[in-house]
Amino acid sequence: MERNREQLPSVCVVTPTRNRPDRLMRAMASVQAQANVTVRHIVLGDDCHFLADPHNAATLHSRFPASTICNVQRSDPAEVPQEEPTYISERVARLRNRGIAMADTEYVAHLDDDNVYHPTHLRSLVDLLEADPAAQVAHSWRRLLTEDGQELVPDGEDPWYGEPAKRAQSYDRLRALGVFTPGSCVMRDTLRAGDQIRGVDTSEFLARRTLHERLLFPARLSPEQRRLGFTEDLAFSHELVRQDIPVLCSRQATVDYYMGGYSTSKASTARRDARLNPPSA
Repeated sequence: MERNREQLPSVCVVTPTRNRPDRLMRAMASVQAQANVTVRHIVLGDDCHFLADPHNAATLHSRFPASTICNVQRSDPAEVPQEEPTYISERVARLRNRGIAMADTEYVAHLDDDNVYHPTHLRSLVDLLEADPAAQVAHSWRRLLTEDGQELVPDGEDPWYGEPAKRAQSYDRLRALGVFTPGSCVMRDTLRAGDQIRGVDTSEFLARRTLHERLLFPARLSPEQRRLGFTEDLAFSHELVRQDIPVLCSRQATVDYYMGGYSTSKASTARRDARLNPPSA
C-alpha cells in the first residue's frame, strides 16, 4: 500500500476482550494516544456480555471514534465453521485472525485488553520496518506491572514457570541469556535465547499486513503443542523462526504488561503454563 510522504503510517490494532470494561477502556485509551501514526482499533468481544449491550458498544465508540467494535458469539457459524475449539488459545487465535481479516492498513499490531501501549510504541516499530524493507515483523520489550500498576521486579524467580521449585532455576537461565536483568521490571523478550525459541508476547508485535496475508495465528495446535502448553503467540513465534521470517526488535520497553493474564479468565493459566519446558529450536 503506497502513501504520500505527508501521510502518517496507518496501523490497525486488534484487541480481543471479554467482560473487563475498565481494563479494556484503559487499553483503548493507550491506542488512541499513539503518536505520529493513524490508528484504527478493532475490538472483538469473545461472547462478551458487556459489548453485547448496544448502549455500551455505542458509548465506547463515541469515546474512541477510531474503534470498530464487534461482539463475536460462540455460536456464530462464521467464527466456528465446524466445531468450537476447547483449547482456549485456539479460540483466541481465531479472534485475532478475524481482526486481522478486518484490517485495511499497512501494518497490524495487537494489544490484549489488560495491557497498555506507551505513546511511542507503534511509531517506534513502524520506523524499524520502514528502515528495513526486508523485515516483516518488529516487536518491543515490556514492563512487568502488578494489577494495581506497581513495577514487578521478578528477582530470583521466573513468574511464568509452572513448577514453583524450578522457578529460580528458570530465572537464572533466562538472566544469563539477557531476558531478565536483576533489579529491573523490564522483560527483554526475544525470539531466540540460546538454543531455545522464546515466545514474544502478542502485545509487543507489529507486522506488515502483507505478512499476515500468508501467516496467521495458528488456530489448530497439535497434541504435542497442547501438551507443552503452547499459546497462540508462542505458536506464532515458532512459525516466524521456522519460516526464517526477518524480525526486528526495538529494544525499548514500550508495553506495560499487567500480570494476571489475557482477556478471558481461563487464559491466565494457559499463558503461564506456556513457558513450561519450551522446545529447542
